[in-house]
Amino acid sequence: SKGRIRFQWFPAEQLGKAKDMLALVQTGVADMADVVPSYTPDKLPLTGVAELPGQATSSCEGTAAYYAMTRPGAFLATKEFDAQKVRVLMAAPLVPYKIFTSSKQVSKLDDMVGLKIRSSGGASDTTVRSLGAVSVRLAGPDMHEALTRGTIDGAMYPFISLKPFDLVGSIKYVVEGVSVGAVSTTFVMSDAKYKALPPDLQKVLDQAGKEAGENYCKYMDTQESKEQAALTTIKATVLSDAEAARWRGVLGGVKEEWAKSLDDRGKPGKEALAVWDQEVKKVRAKP
Repeated sequence: SKGRIRFQWFPAEQLGKAKDMLALVQTGVADMADVVPSYTPDKLPLTGVAELPGQATSSCEGTAAYYAMTRPGAFLATKEFDAQKVRVLMAAPLVPYKIFTSSKQVSKLDDMVGLKIRSSGGASDTTVRSLGAVSVRLAGPDMHEALTRGTIDGAMYPFISLKPFDLVGSIKYVVEGVSVGAVSTTFVMSDAKYKALPPDLQKVLDQAGKEAGENYCKYMDTQESKEQAALTTIKATVLSDAEAARWRGVLGGVKEEWAKSLDDRGKPGKEALAVWDQEVKKVRAKP
C-alpha cells in the first residue's frame, strides 16, 4: 500500500481474551483480529469442518480448501462470516494434531478412557469424546497452568506449538500413527472497515491475506517436522497397524456425528462436509 495502510498491533491478548476476538472486531474495539472459530462455536459452528479428523494431510492442503470456502460468495462466507459482519482475509488450519499426555502413556484406545484432554472447542470436543476421554475446552494461553495444576491430563496439539506455550516441560508422551484433526485460524476484518477502503487498498489486503496463508502453512508444515525431531524428551507411542485402524474407525464416525448435530440444529452440516470434500479434491487434483 506504500504506507497508506498503517497498523497498530496489540499482541498477547492485550485487547481481550482469545475467545473474545470476534466480538472485539464486531464492536469496533479492533479493526482486525486473529479469530479461532472453535473458540466461538456458537457463532461459527460450520467452520469446524476444517478441524475434523482426516480432513487434510497437511496444513497447506487444508489451507487451500479452507481459504476457498471463505472467499466472498463461497460456502462459509455466505453461511457464517457474512452474518457476523466480518471479512476473512486469511484462513488456515494448523498441521494435523496428535494426542499428548503429561503423566500417562497412551498405547491403546482404552487408555484414553477418562483422561481429561484439552480441546479448542467445537468439532474437537466431539473428537475427544469419541476417544472415551473428557473434553476440557481451553484456549492455548491457558494450557500451561492447566497442565501444571493437573486440571488436564493432556491435549490435542501439534509439536510446533509446544515451545511457544511453554508446554515442553509438562508433556511427556505423544501418540503417533493417527491424526485427530486440527484447529483452524482466521484473520478477519470488520466488514464495515473493509468496505470503507478504496478498491485498490481492498485488493492489497486481499492479496496480502492470501499470501500470508500460503506462507503460514508452508512454515507450519516444515517446522512441525523439525520440532518433532528436536523434542527428544517426549516419548512416542507408535500404534500398531491394527490399533491405528481401531482409532481411525472410531474417528471416522466423528464427521457424521458432527454433521448430524448441526443438521439437527438447522445448520447445513452435511452440506459443509460435501463442500469441503469437493475443495480438497480440487487441491489434490492440481499438479
